[in-house]
Amino acid sequence: MAELCVLALRHGVEAEYARMLVRARRLVPRVAPLRLRDWPWPFHVRALGRFELLRGAAPVEFSGKGPGRPMELLKVLLALGGQDVRADQIADALWPHVDADYAHKSFTATLHRLRRLLGGDDAVLLRDSRLSLNAALVWVDGWALEQVCAAIDEALRAPAGAVQDAELRVLADEALALYRGPFLPDESEQPAYIACREQARMRLLRCLARVARRWEDAGQPEAAADCYLRCIEADPLFEAPYRNLMLSYQRAGDQVEARATYERLRTILQARLKTAPSPETQAVHASLKASGP
Repeated sequence: MAELCVLALRHGVEAEYARMLVRARRLVPRVAPLRLRDWPWPFHVRALGRFELLRGAAPVEFSGKGPGRPMELLKVLLALGGQDVRADQIADALWPHVDADYAHKSFTATLHRLRRLLGGDDAVLLRDSRLSLNAALVWVDGWALEQVCAAIDEALRAPAGAVQDAELRVLADEALALYRGPFLPDESEQPAYIACREQARMRLLRCLARVARRWEDAGQPEAAADCYLRCIEADPLFEAPYRNLMLSYQRAGDQVEARATYERLRTILQARLKTAPSPETQAVHASLKASGP
């Protein structure tokens, strides 16, 4: 029945009735339908671009003291993958300078507060000292992005001609819609956040680079450039897409746009981070100058 409801919602067949069945019977498909917008997820968690926690369609309300440690626990859990994360690993990340017993007690109390905030124990599961978000109840944007990237990889592995450009364009649009910016950009520079941020960035870029190169080979350089431009708009401090865009313009023979892309990057890095482009990007820029107007 769960799989039938997935099929119905995917094709817009009796959508409201299918959602009612899912909620009433607590139906859980074998694979979480993270790419299915109409699935009635009890909770939505967004951490790409900005953090949001929704119960249904409404933001979760916090007490007068604010979200505090429970939200930090949720964010660390997301940064570490959200599934089967060791409790002591989370405790070490949140309470790095205290003894293990105190950290464990703090973890237990904070988990209780998070569950109370969510209205029950079902959304965050603790089994065998490992913490997980319940994939049957919680939609996570990072998980959905991973599913889309996997679909792009599968499409690109298909024999030539088996996948239409329109299908790749839909998948690329879906990935870019999910990637609203870097993972928790406004949070402290905790190592787990930095690692997750770079992992999401590079996973997306690898997929987009392969799609863009496919379009370049098919004689559609504008579509390839649009991929990188949209990635830059979502995450202006992510340097790699600028470099890929410069190379894309260079292959298309558009030296002016390639140089303009470098100047845009140089200006943004100087204004926001007081730094210069990386040696790799400077090498691409030097190759542009060497090739002449």
